[in-house]
Amino acid sequence: MKKNFLFLVGGFFVINLVGCQQIQTAADSTTGAISKGVSAYDGWVSKGTQRVWDEMLNKDIRNKFLVLLSRSNNNVIILNQSLMNDKFKLEKRTMGSIYLEKYINHEANFNEANQKINNGIYISEKDLASKMFIEQALAKGHQVRMYKKNINSDLNRGLVQSITEFNGAVNRYDVDPAFVEFDKDGSPIAIMTRSWQTISAIGVDSRIYTNIYFTQDALRWFENNFSNRYLEDSLIRTYK
Repeated sequence: MKKNFLFLVGGFFVINLVGCQQIQTAADSTTGAISKGVSAYDGWVSKGTQRVWDEMLNKDIRNKFLVLLSRSNNNVIILNQSLMNDKFKLEKRTMGSIYLEKYINHEANFNEANQKINNGIYISEKDLASKMFIEQALAKGHQVRMYKKNINSDLNRGLVQSITEFNGAVNRYDVDPAFVEFDKDGSPIAIMTRSWQTISAIGVDSRIYTNIYFTQDALRWFENNFSNRYLEDSLIRTYK
């Protein structure tokens, strides 16, 4: 009887051990499969990011404002470090546009926030984004024309914005001048506008958005909707 009991106990442990080994083997197999799946996904994302980078329509603006980095065998597109140091954030990017965000200040209410904006709390034509936009154009022998805020407003209302309308927010498109890059033949190459958004959040936060467009659709729309006379009457200065 004692021998039979020991035999049963020993058999139980052998079966249990084999079962545990099988479970561990299955777990290891699952972990390996997941790891391979994650690696495959990362590789797919990385290749997709590289393709997006390669297919951006304006390489000069891309290289001036953005950087392609490889992190843990994964490609990521980030904002130029100098812009990040100046408190800019990459809000959004597409094949033919780049949108930046910068926090400016906090006020008690919308009236005070708008008063500060109207009084020039932030001079966008002298900021780093403007400087970099002008630099990349001049490096190609192009020129940049700065237009009054009415042009900025018209451009913003006709082109896609990164900011949206919602309760508790006030968007403004008519505060700052706009920049347009032209090539040696006088054709538009890129457009840079500014938008403001003030948001109620225990007081009011103000942010400025830099919108850079370089798709053919946007440039063609600009040529078809802004007469030379209207642009000349709104011209502030030309950088060349």
